[in-house]
Amino acid sequence: MIQAMQIPPNDRYGVDITPLSYIPGGKIEKYLGNLNFFFIRESTAVKENGGISGFVHSFITEVLSVIRAHVTALGGNAMTAFYMTELILVDNLHKNQGQCLMSAGGDVVFVSYYKDD
Repeated sequence: MIQAMQIPPNDRYGVDITPLSYIPGGKIEKYLGNLNFFFIRESTAVKENGGISGFVHSFITEVLSVIRAHVTALGGNAMTAFYMTELILVDNLHKNQGQCLMSAGGDVVFVSYYKDD
């Protein structure tokens, strides 16, 4: 591959996560492996964290942050074939408690992005 013939890459930051097998607007340069996680979160302060919906929302955003950190640590900038399954929510609002279990994962890849001229 000759670098002089390529169009300069777009400035992109962060980690893209998609359930697709490809990244729209990008070319997968390298496959870096598969990640499979199982997360558990418990809280005894559900009401203070925005109720059960706030508890689940913060849990999912933390899961995505952990996944992005692992993708970056492996040298990737995207995750394809992303899945999030086995979401189990157990709550006892009378005791202000909640538990959430989730399985998530996908394929870590390095993607090159090029400008459309």
